[in-house]
Amino acid sequence: APLQLRDLVNCRWAEEVTQQLDTLQLCNLTKHEENEKDKCENHHEKLSVFCWTCKKCICHQCALWGGMHGGHTFKPLAEIYEQHVTKVNEEVAKLRRRLMELISLVQEVVR
Repeated sequence: APLQLRDLVNCRWAEEVTQQLDTLQLCNLTKHEENEKDKCENHHEKLSVFCWTCKKCICHQCALWGGMHGGHTFKPLAEIYEQHVTKVNEEVAKLRRRLMELISLVQEVVR
C-alpha cells in the first residue's frame, strides 16, 4: 500500500523489541532445564505428545491410556514445536524487513 507522510509514526520501542528477539534467538531452548511445568500433572512424565484435538501438550501415557484423549489426533510435540519456531522466525523476518523499509522512508523524509 502506498505510504503517506501522515502515516509515519516514531516507533521508539522497535529497536528494543528487535534486540529482545535477538536475545531470545541466542538462548538455546533445547538445553533448558526440565521443571514441573514441563511434566504431566497426572503422570509426572515429560510432555512429549501434542493432542491436536484438545490443542494441549500431554505425556505418552495420557495419549495411550489416559482415557480423556480417546479417539483424538496426536502429533509429536517436537514436530509441532519446530512448526511454530519456523512460523515465528518467518514473521520476525517480515517485521525486520518492514522496519528497514520504514527506517529508509523516515531517512528520505528527513533528507
